Amino acid sequence: MDWLKPLSVVRVVRLGVRLGLFQLSLGILGVLILGLLNRLLITEIGVSAALTALAFGAQQLMGFSRAWFGDRSDRIPPGRLRRTPFIVLSSLALSLLFGGAGWVVLQLARTMPSAEQPFFAAWMGLLTLISIAIGTAVAAGGTAFSALIVDLTTDRERPRVLSVVWGMRLLGVLLGTALVNRIFGAACGLEAGQAAVIAGLERLIVVTPLLLFGLGVLSVFGLERRDLPNQASESLEGGDQDVAGNSRDGRESLTLLQLLGRLRSIPQFGRFTGALCLFTFSMFLNDAVLEPYGAAVFDMSICATTALNAFLAVGFFVGLGLSGFQLVHRIGNIRTAQFGAVFASISLALMLLSAPWQSFECLYVSLTLFGVSLGICIHASFTLMFSFVEPGRVGLLLGIWGALYAYSRGFATISGGGLLTLFKTWNGGDMFGAYGGVFGLQMIGFLAAALLMRQLDVAGFRKNVQFSVGDVMQGVLD
Repeated sequence: MDWLKPLSVVRVVRLGVRLGLFQLSLGILGVLILGLLNRLLITEIGVSAALTALAFGAQQLMGFSRAWFGDRSDRIPPGRLRRTPFIVLSSLALSLLFGGAGWVVLQLARTMPSAEQPFFAAWMGLLTLISIAIGTAVAAGGTAFSALIVDLTTDRERPRVLSVVWGMRLLGVLLGTALVNRIFGAACGLEAGQAAVIAGLERLIVVTPLLLFGLGVLSVFGLERRDLPNQASESLEGGDQDVAGNSRDGRESLTLLQLLGRLRSIPQFGRFTGALCLFTFSMFLNDAVLEPYGAAVFDMSICATTALNAFLAVGFFVGLGLSGFQLVHRIGNIRTAQFGAVFASISLALMLLSAPWQSFECLYVSLTLFGVSLGICIHASFTLMFSFVEPGRVGLLLGIWGALYAYSRGFATISGGGLLTLFKTWNGGDMFGAYGGVFGLQMIGFLAAALLMRQLDVAGFRKNVQFSVGDVMQGVLD
């Protein structure tokens, strides 16, 4: 009934906001680590940018563990909470680990004049280990969180919930910035001394862990039911009744490597893997070159190039809402992703054309449009990930997709700067040509990903997963 639709939207938004509290905490955490602590180490303490990037970037190495954590949460039998323990323990670990990372940076800040002492290497080594542990905690909680969304939503509700959840992640970025300004106080000034920085860090490592843990627990407390059916049994519809009835026992006998081996034999698995990696790589290839583009081609100041992110953020919010509440329901996940890819290519072309025209208005418009396309693309990629799952293996498959997404994004960020340097060398230092090369490859990547998506078949993937893993289970039971 039409009059029930507003009630459905309200329920979806309420659920998205509730679940989004976990993503809100991750947004705050990202700002504090990659923004604040990263800045303090490089600028105030004097640690090299490369060493700092190595220490904090180490957390991305743990992306592979997502598949293991997802598989473990899938194996928890009915009658017990499958996802909530992982999310709560992840929130607890993240709160304690952030406190530990802040404490290490505090020790380095207290010895700013003597940062080259022998203990410096030990502190940085400890910070790297903490970063690796943070990456593991994010992998555990993030994978279980994604699986919980699948457990609590229908296929129709999920795109809208995801758009709200991603909006909460961006809100966390804004709140993290406000938190720094509030807690640091005098340390935010340009002439802030060592004492002000140390005092700000001391307050931060006391307040923030409590906030992170509280948001994580509040996001999932009481949401998951203990009486969820055995999804693995339900997934074997129309198959051998003996296999279905004993699917959990067979599944427990399978190793993660056996499951991955069977999945690799499914053609749709490889096609979606290729499309997802190329799509993600294209989305983030200009991460490291956008602000330098404004400085090199338009001679913009630091503050002016930083302000470019505001145009992207506004467009991103619009793209999330447009994709989650309109496009996916009207034209489907795959066509939405293709539309976002084509729209992103047009926006990048307009961004390039603004350089020879020297039109700031064109640059701002193209950035806003690219933000819209990025919101559509990111939301579409996640809804596709959530579509390419199968009951009984939700955590495992989302773990695999999440790991591929994380590694593709990290590789794209690194590649952007490397390609820019390479193109500068090839064309004799022509700045517009170098940036044009990066943006051109990005456009080609988007269009190629859109073409690859034409071969995707969600229903066929789910059917093949059932038959493929069902064969393994039958062999184990025989």
